[in-house]
Parts: sequence; C-alpha cells; structure tokens
Amino acid sequence: MNRITISVTNDQSEFLEEVAGDGGEHESKSAAVRSFIDGAETKHELQEEIDRLRDRLESREERIDELESQLRKREQIEEKIEDLPDKLRDADTYTERRQRKLDRATLAQRLRWKLTGVPVEDDE
Repeated sequence: MNRITISVTNDQSEFLEEVAGDGGEHESKSAAVRSFIDGAETKHELQEEIDRLRDRLESREERIDELESQLRKREQIEEKIEDLPDKLRDADTYTERRQRKLDRATLAQRLRWKLTGVPVEDDE
C-alpha cells in the first residue's frame, strides 16, 4: 500500500476516531478512510450506470413517441381505407347517373335532352 498524509479538521478527526475506535466499524483510521474512498468509487460507478440507464430510457421514450405517432398516422390511413369501399359504392359514375335520369324521364324530356344533352348533376 502507498502511504499518504492528509490534513483533516478536528471534527473529521473525531469522526475517524469514532468509527475506528473500540466497537467502531473499522479497525483503524486508515481502514476507515480506505472504506470511504471505496464507497466514493462505488458511488461514482453507480452514478455513471444511472446516467447510462437514464440515457437509454430517454432514447426509448423518444422511440415510443415516434412509434405512437406512426401508429396514429397508420390508424388514420386505415380509417380512410375502410371508408373507401363505401365511397366507391356510393359514387355513381357519370354514365350511371345519366342513364338513371334517362330512365326516369318522360318522352318529351328525352327528346329535349337529345338536342341539349342530359343535365347530370352531382347533387342527386
């Protein structure tokens, strides 16, 4: 082990004597200081792990937000697709609307339309 010399306050020295004295947690002041340093290293490692996990969590939350946005867009598209057959079924072609109007018309209307054209409107 390497030897170092440190200066501590009176309160810190008393604390070291308490934890290293009779019935204390450590066998000596040096053992207490080593334990504190080990604890600080562990705390630093844990903080690094917490920061790494926090970064992962943030990136996953961003991914979740992105996927939820894509899902909402997909649901909107699916709704449009589900409505499309009804719209196609309901939308008569020009020819179908023209023929239906001709079928309902009187002979006089048909003759007039022969010259002027059948007035097919979308508001039927």
